[in-house]
Amino acid sequence: FYYDSTDSTNTRAREYAREHPKDRTPALFVADSQSGGRGRRGRSFYSEGGCGIYMSLLLYPEERGADSTRITAAAAVALCRAIESLTGMSPNIKWVNDLYSESRKLAGILAEAEMSSNGEISYLVLGMGINVYKTSYPDEIRDIATSIEEACGVRISREALTAAATHETLEILNDLSSDKIYHEYKRRMLLIGSTITVIKPKESYTAQVEGITESFSLLVNRDGITEELSSGEVSTKI
Repeated sequence: FYYDSTDSTNTRAREYAREHPKDRTPALFVADSQSGGRGRRGRSFYSEGGCGIYMSLLLYPEERGADSTRITAAAAVALCRAIESLTGMSPNIKWVNDLYSESRKLAGILAEAEMSSNGEISYLVLGMGINVYKTSYPDEIRDIATSIEEACGVRISREALTAAATHETLEILNDLSSDKIYHEYKRRMLLIGSTITVIKPKESYTAQVEGITESFSLLVNRDGITEELSSGEVSTKI
């Protein structure tokens, strides 16, 4: 489903899933621009027309025990592979859902799941926002955002990258339990060894990143005690 402009492709995908409860065929929603693109924790995602890819995959995970964190991590690996296949550049991943080129954000992923009464995922919308071409970013993100064109000097087809990202994501989700996803995610990770600020609803604190578990929880050391972060947000100067 293609839109010249819409508020959010994730919203369009969720609407479609609710209106077609018996249809369990994966579907792709793409917009040239978004007026209400969303990131994690309700943040907006800059979605100027003609400059990026704003896409959402509506999926119906079959694997029991699949969770949105693992799916988001797998999607990050898939998107890295897609970009690398077309440009040769090798993006890094900032836990849990952002792609970076060096110190600047290249893409973001937002997974939104609808849960059934038995705790399984009824459907999942996997949104991807990718900065593809050079543009003038708003002041608040000018120093932290970049694009594929800026990062590697290559002007690729948005259609080709949309197709590659879709293909890689569907392929990787067919093998969601594979150890290869974990090892590639870990290899591409930023922040290991860095000092970060952990931001939770009721507190924020400084910690050292030690690594990541096979369930994609972040291992951090806080005052000599190691803990696992399965949710929340981390901030640092990369």
